[in-house]
Amino acid sequence: MDHPQLAAAARAFVDRFNAGDPQAVRRHIATDFWTYTPEADEPTATDVWASLTDDLRGGLPDLRVTLDALEPADDGAHLAGQVTVTGTHTQPLWGVPPTGAAIEWTTPISVRSAAGGVAVNFDGFAAPGLIGLLRQLELVNPADQMDRPPKHPTGVAPDFLLRLAFNGGVAYRPCSHLEEIGAWESDATVCPRCVASGDIWPALRLCMTCGFVGCCDTSTNTHMKRHWEETGHPLMRSIRPGEGWMWCYADNALFDRRILDRQRARLSGGR
Repeated sequence: MDHPQLAAAARAFVDRFNAGDPQAVRRHIATDFWTYTPEADEPTATDVWASLTDDLRGGLPDLRVTLDALEPADDGAHLAGQVTVTGTHTQPLWGVPPTGAAIEWTTPISVRSAAGGVAVNFDGFAAPGLIGLLRQLELVNPADQMDRPPKHPTGVAPDFLLRLAFNGGVAYRPCSHLEEIGAWESDATVCPRCVASGDIWPALRLCMTCGFVGCCDTSTNTHMKRHWEETGHPLMRSIRPGEGWMWCYADNALFDRRILDRQRARLSGGR
């Protein structure tokens, strides 16, 4: 598609989406992400964006998308503009009960033609831009309360959004430590060191090398990060109910539950 056709396709998608067409994403969005082709056992971009927008529309029934200033980018290879998402949080969303809050989030957007439709890159999805949206949805505490327990204990952000925020995009970052996993689960419900000092914590993490359990990196004591600094054990995972992502301190890489499950199956099968 040339630029006028691409702009028309993008606006046609927005019109159909705002009209409530449940198939708008599947009709218009390409199967590949902006710079990433999903693996064989991984959902396509079409599947992921359709699932996320279905969830958002379920929690914000009046969800609307506004597309502004879609013009050729400097490189001439794609279009660049701005998208604004608005809606009212009147239904449960990702474990958070209705708050009645009016949500408004604006981010730069890039659009290009791709096989099967339009590929979209939400340029503001990397942290801290995405964290602002998660805070509006009360999935993440305000900045001055990050060391406190979450307001909604059952609220869990989708792994894919965390992957975007902390990897800076859809692609996984290289990591040389996934073969070192020796611990997968824990029944722990407290951070022992915080209990000993009389402190509280927002969430628990499990060292995937030795099974140590400590508080997360936004806690007052950051016991899991200290454990890595003391031992060199780089991989940890969230053991907060509903979460399963892993983080490598050494490689600054986040892996979602799919990679956790795949590694578990592969390593267990090899023993």
